[in-house]
Amino acid sequence: MKLSGQSDLHIYFWPVAAQFLADDGWFGFLTSSSWLDARYGFALQRWLLLEFRIVAIIESLDEPWFEDARVKTAVAILQRCKDEKKREENLARFVRLKKKLVEILGEREDERQRQKAAERLRDLILKTTSDFSNDDLRIMVKSQSDLWREGLSVAQMFAKQKALAAGELDSDEDDDTEDSESLATPKQTQSPHVLMTDYGGGKWGRYLRAPDFYFEIMREFGHRFTRIGEIATIKFGIKSGCDAFFMPRNVSAELLAKCKTEDEWRALPLMKRCKRAEVESGDVVIVKCGDNTLHPIESEYVKPEVHSLMQVDRPVVTADQLDRVVLWVNEPLNQLKGKYVHHFITWGSKQTFASNKSKSVPVPERSTIAGRPVWYDLTGLEPGIGFWPKAQQYRHIIPANTYGLNCNCNLYDIHSLTESSIATRALMPVLNSTLIALMKTFYGRYAGTEGNLKTEVVDSLLIEIPDPRNVTAPILERLEKAFASMKEREVTHLVEEAFRKFHTAEEVREAENIPLTLPLELTQEDRRELDDAVFELLGVTDPKRREKLIDQLYREVILHFRAVRIVEVQKMEQRRRGSGKDKISISDLALDAWNELEPEWQKPFVEWIAQQATQLKTIRLPDGEARLPDATNFFEATTVYFGKKPAVSLVCDSRAEAELVFAITQTGLHGDISVPTNEKECSKVVQALETRLAEGKTKLEELAQQRAGSDKLREQMMNILYRWFIHGKTNG
Repeated sequence: MKLSGQSDLHIYFWPVAAQFLADDGWFGFLTSSSWLDARYGFALQRWLLLEFRIVAIIESLDEPWFEDARVKTAVAILQRCKDEKKREENLARFVRLKKKLVEILGEREDERQRQKAAERLRDLILKTTSDFSNDDLRIMVKSQSDLWREGLSVAQMFAKQKALAAGELDSDEDDDTEDSESLATPKQTQSPHVLMTDYGGGKWGRYLRAPDFYFEIMREFGHRFTRIGEIATIKFGIKSGCDAFFMPRNVSAELLAKCKTEDEWRALPLMKRCKRAEVESGDVVIVKCGDNTLHPIESEYVKPEVHSLMQVDRPVVTADQLDRVVLWVNEPLNQLKGKYVHHFITWGSKQTFASNKSKSVPVPERSTIAGRPVWYDLTGLEPGIGFWPKAQQYRHIIPANTYGLNCNCNLYDIHSLTESSIATRALMPVLNSTLIALMKTFYGRYAGTEGNLKTEVVDSLLIEIPDPRNVTAPILERLEKAFASMKEREVTHLVEEAFRKFHTAEEVREAENIPLTLPLELTQEDRRELDDAVFELLGVTDPKRREKLIDQLYREVILHFRAVRIVEVQKMEQRRRGSGKDKISISDLALDAWNELEPEWQKPFVEWIAQQATQLKTIRLPDGEARLPDATNFFEATTVYFGKKPAVSLVCDSRAEAELVFAITQTGLHGDISVPTNEKECSKVVQALETRLAEGKTKLEELAQQRAGSDKLREQMMNILYRWFIHGKTNG
């Protein structure tokens, strides 16, 4: 068995343990269940199918077998088998336990009764030869030959995709961040055997986790489904190698509003002088790089760039939603002389943008960049018809790319492979349907046991969707009309509002028995119309039958996201208990959010400011509200006043220092603080401070939103998080 360097550690124990197994010997492992769905698990699946009778795979829906673990666990029961015919005829049983094991086994007073209870459960599993379900468990039965055939068809699809994507399937998705020049020891390269030619893999986890409704749909309408990878390709967005340089923020509008005269404009710390009128006309944009330097670039040499979907609240992305641009130059440098972009590229060639994730080497020497014929040329990547987000939670938004925008590698471009124009037009509406909102969850992988779903390229390609190639003109009209309506409004969460407000295991356990309520999103007429059209696409001609199927679908969606939220809250509480606390509080929720922040964002502002310059001096900021006179005030432009009657004045060495001092006071900081001695560095720190505040607030709001069920609670969490963000978190 050839394994990927990305495999979980337990994977390496399987073949080692099997060396000590006799023919017909039995094998039982309790491990992380990620191998059932992860790409590295496909090689293990193939080995199991070729070496063993897969007797049972067991996973509990109701309890974690290791409370401290953030991953789901599963039991694998196997028997060594050299007889190919017996292996093919064997029935693999995927067992989902609906109750805690102790409840299923029942009362057991002594060892004899414990043994008998376990044997009864064993015998029930072994004698089951067709799908079975009761109040305790569900058993889905698949022949090993069917599992193998599924893997063969996946291998054929992967082979087609690999040819189209020029190696996208082999790329390491953990390294597609903006600073891919990692400081860590390089990982083992992806083994070519992971995407095998005879067995491509399978999403076995869905046999354990998908609801009965999924299997009912697939039994009746499976022939009208197709994998995404059969009709589309999923490609990485732009892998720049250094987003801090190649994907800066467009701050033109902000600076035009701030500097309304040429005199004010000339005071800006631009790395290359330009006229305000050039920016106002739209011929030139001002960009802010990752080091907070400001640069003018001709508009023709940048394009809007979709960096993330954090601010996207509907299934379409437009340029006015974006604040990032990507450098878009495919001309030789010597032909750019005399232009702002020439100065920008020349400057960038000498920068390192060193960080915790990247080595301190000039940008052109980074490995991702050095391999390009022209190091600064990112052009040539064709935008797709939509964006597939790799990270998703309680909303389902697959945005259409109506305006041909380019995206960062945090997103995937969706490209249609079908020659049918109406099938291509139907694809994005279908992907935004509630059916896909449910089905994607059985193909992606949750981050631990929390509610953050991750779908990588391989996961996305395997998702089964209603085949848009079956669309007719009337159905297409219905799909597009409903989808157009959804583009005009905010798409909201698929978890019930009440469950977003609960934050203790006791609360969610009590709420489990309350009647199901439709989340706001599932009450929207356009969503229901879209879902109705999708079921018509599947061949359901009776409107009443479609209505019944939609009601069943919505019920399963509510139950699924309710269960996800319950587990999420339970894990939060387990972490809290580990710290010795019994009750959850707003501070506990804030702490849970705070611990997800990267260390760089947990630094107190005083410490962060001190790291922004080499030459520093210490000043004392008095208490009281600060006031900064206008820059045109000849006598007071460098003075900051604190309080009233009488005001305390702090005279600074430059206007830039005064602006920095004033900006610092607006965060609520007072007392001793270090500031740069150099005027130019003061200007840079002002810009950096504004960026840190804006980006920090966005991060904190996102974390608070994930945990708070009401606006009031979110606001209270934000107050705590922001205080820690500015002043640092104490250990008390």
